[in-house]
Amino acid sequence: MKVAIYARYSSENQSEKSIDDQIRVCKNYAQNNSMTTEDKHIYIDEAISGSIINRPALQALQIAAENKEFEAVMVDDLSRLSRSNHQMLTLVLKFDYLQIKIVSVSDGIITDDENSKLGIHIRGLMNELYLDDLKKKTMRGLEGQKIRGFSAGEKVYGYSTHPVGEIKLNKKGQPKYDGMMHKIYPEEADVVKRMYKEFVEGKSLNKIAQRLNEDKIPTKKGLSGGWNLSSISRILKNEKYVGRWVWKKHKNVKDPMTGRTKRILRPENEWLCSFKEELIIINKEDWGKAKKRWIEIKGTWPVRKKSKNSTLKQRSYVHSCPTYLLSGLMRCQSCGGAIILISGKGCGYYGCANSKRKTCNNNLLVPRKRVEKIIISKLKEKILTLENLSYVYQKVEKLVASGMNEVPELVKKKKSQYDKASIELQNYLNYIKMGNFSKAVSGALKEAETKTENLKAEIESLEFQKQNNFKSPPKEWIKHRLENLHETLDKNTISSALALKEILGTIQLEPVSDRNEDIDCIINNRKDFKPYYIAHTKVQTLALLDDKDKGSNWSRWWRRGESNPGP
Repeated sequence: MKVAIYARYSSENQSEKSIDDQIRVCKNYAQNNSMTTEDKHIYIDEAISGSIINRPALQALQIAAENKEFEAVMVDDLSRLSRSNHQMLTLVLKFDYLQIKIVSVSDGIITDDENSKLGIHIRGLMNELYLDDLKKKTMRGLEGQKIRGFSAGEKVYGYSTHPVGEIKLNKKGQPKYDGMMHKIYPEEADVVKRMYKEFVEGKSLNKIAQRLNEDKIPTKKGLSGGWNLSSISRILKNEKYVGRWVWKKHKNVKDPMTGRTKRILRPENEWLCSFKEELIIINKEDWGKAKKRWIEIKGTWPVRKKSKNSTLKQRSYVHSCPTYLLSGLMRCQSCGGAIILISGKGCGYYGCANSKRKTCNNNLLVPRKRVEKIIISKLKEKILTLENLSYVYQKVEKLVASGMNEVPELVKKKKSQYDKASIELQNYLNYIKMGNFSKAVSGALKEAETKTENLKAEIESLEFQKQNNFKSPPKEWIKHRLENLHETLDKNTISSALALKEILGTIQLEPVSDRNEDIDCIINNRKDFKPYYIAHTKVQTLALLDDKDKGSNWSRWWRRGESNPGP
């Protein structure tokens, strides 16, 4: 009888010699029972869990079985085939269908024996219970490490892990620490800050990934493809960067029919949450801006038609990453459709999208540069005047000055903390000079040095702020900036367009194509007449209130034709 041998061990922590022992036992059994084995029909899966069904060697074994290359499959015990009772029984039924029996040496089970069914079910149930027990013990150990403040194996971009505690030898004589601790990895942390900065400024995920790859910045795992949208998206949504570390938030469940796993959310009462101030990379302000931007771009990716989230509607990507200054802001008053850039000579022409689809009669086109020039000019005339901006700068100067009143007290507090940290650092140094040294003392010394350096930097920063208060710029500087406003806006189109979106809101373009006695061109005795647009917009501005008020407020609205109410 030709026999194939299948052997497996589950993890890298187990000895590779386990494979040799399994094969040796199977070969001895085959020799004693008049069975023949060939080296080409010895199938081995190394360091792969028995709960995984898609194992390379196991799949090769099944293909060979379908080709009738042997008459039996021999294993040391049934748990080598699978730790899942369902999977193991499925394999038994499949091999039985192919008229190939399974021989389990240690269990004393041969599947073509009528009395083997009970033994197969009992062994399968025992193997599955063993796997469940192992999962519970592993989770218990990891949870204990998290409660003690150690890492549970998370690899997070921006952080590195370092061993903490005393070195102990495990059963195999290998050195083992009490645990691993996360610390900020400065080089990666700078990349994370860069991602948030560019995302808040309005850059798309594609653009961020492109620039990171152009600068040859490696990923955490050194992926050959470099940065992609999913990895950047995970970083921009990760609460760990603001100090909130959540463990046991999700769990994996397996489909018993297909063997596929999916990630599902656990109940909130099972979460293990902790706040780690020393691991903060992104401040609350930037985190809030990033969350706001995620809301703004929600729905700009393709939404599946069969998506269960029916409330999410498809939106144009131009709303979150505008290509030009007025992209996504203008609507056609005739049909309510979007005014989009239609290809043409020069810089292109704006026109009604529905007209292009033949569902709107508004065929009027207007050059992009002309629209931008007129809108920016009116904005400078109505809102961004020299007087208004001078007023705002003066109010900012007052607010900053009032906020700096707390700095002297804060400097005094930080200096007191610095003095205590310096004394603590000196005590460690004196202790070491006396000939006392250990890894614990070394770790404490490093922490004391880091704390002292951080406090010193904070004190220097506060004193610099105190000596360099914000001052309102001279009117000549403001005037020069206003004169070159259009050029300034063009330097960073996305950020400028998003800012204009906040100020202008939606711009309604009304096409005027009929002669009217009240129209300027008739009053000015112009014989020619060309259709044109009238822009209707409401401008929203954020006013800095007087000292008697408690804060800033969205205060006034301006409409075309109304007088400027002032700052």
